[in-house]
Amino acid sequence: MNNILLAAFSGTGFLAPLYWVFGKCMAFLMELIGNQYFIAIIIFTFVTRLLLLPLNIRQQKTMAKTTRLQPKIKKIQDKYRYTGNDPRERQKNQQKMNEEMQNLYAREGHNPMQMGCGPMLFQMLFLMGIIGIIYYPISYVLGASAFSDNSEAIMKTILPIYQGIVGDDTAKIQNIQLNILEHFDSYKTALQSGFAGIFTDSMCEKIKLYRDGMSLFSLDMTAIPHWKNESGGFNTLVIIPILSLVTSLGSSVVSTRIQKKNNPAMQQQGQMMLMMLMMPFFSFYIAFRVPAAVGFYWIISNIVAILQQIFIFKQYPPRKAQAKIMVENTIERRSREENIKKTK
Repeated sequence: MNNILLAAFSGTGFLAPLYWVFGKCMAFLMELIGNQYFIAIIIFTFVTRLLLLPLNIRQQKTMAKTTRLQPKIKKIQDKYRYTGNDPRERQKNQQKMNEEMQNLYAREGHNPMQMGCGPMLFQMLFLMGIIGIIYYPISYVLGASAFSDNSEAIMKTILPIYQGIVGDDTAKIQNIQLNILEHFDSYKTALQSGFAGIFTDSMCEKIKLYRDGMSLFSLDMTAIPHWKNESGGFNTLVIIPILSLVTSLGSSVVSTRIQKKNNPAMQQQGQMMLMMLMMPFFSFYIAFRVPAAVGFYWIISNIVAILQQIFIFKQYPPRKAQAKIMVENTIERRSREENIKKTK
């Protein structure tokens, strides 16, 4: 258990290869655009959304085909709907309905589950990679690969200094690499003295430049947002979780409206509405538990998602997509019939 915790703490473990790949990409981008950290995050987000575009278009087509088949699906459901109390008859009818549905999908060449989870899984993978390079930039972006093996010793070295900074002998450091970025000027001498092979003059300069790049409009993106700052006043960093909530709600609303237009028969059930609201508010809660840079990524991702959904809807409107699918299905069905005739 201790080894697992240490691996998670230091940014090692099974996600390390993912962090390494994202770290190299981030380092290349930052070198290319002159250490502009937030522009690099925006480029990352646009690239992943572009990669997702073919999957989302295919998902839209699948949804259009499912909508076109709704009358036939409803007819099958009505035919085998059982209102009695006999569990055997209910199971028998359910099996017959499933068989009819499978036959329908086979005739139409349709798989309603096709590409259903692909975009979501890809987004989750990308999010984990982004969080990795935000939490462990010294190891994976700046290239101090020996940091992970020495993280425990580094922690022991800087902890007393940190406790002196905050005036609390019991204070703990939660995210060591972000903490080093935040208080690097205070740690620099001790780190160079104790870990000269890691914190070389060149590495210290890289850390300073990287740290400077993580400030946006005087907001420290390495910090975790709180409603109040250290002096008890309003902390402007809470704008990040708030914008994360607003853009996430916007993305959910746009997605729901598009689904409604794709399938007018869709009912806005209470459970669906609850799910639509739950995820944005969950991200709002999490945004107060992670560095502001993660929230910034969510904001950009939500904005790009909204634009992408509108683009797909405009380029592939439901009626046009359904009409095209009908033509494609007719051509495919006639082709199958011709092949069957030839084999006889």
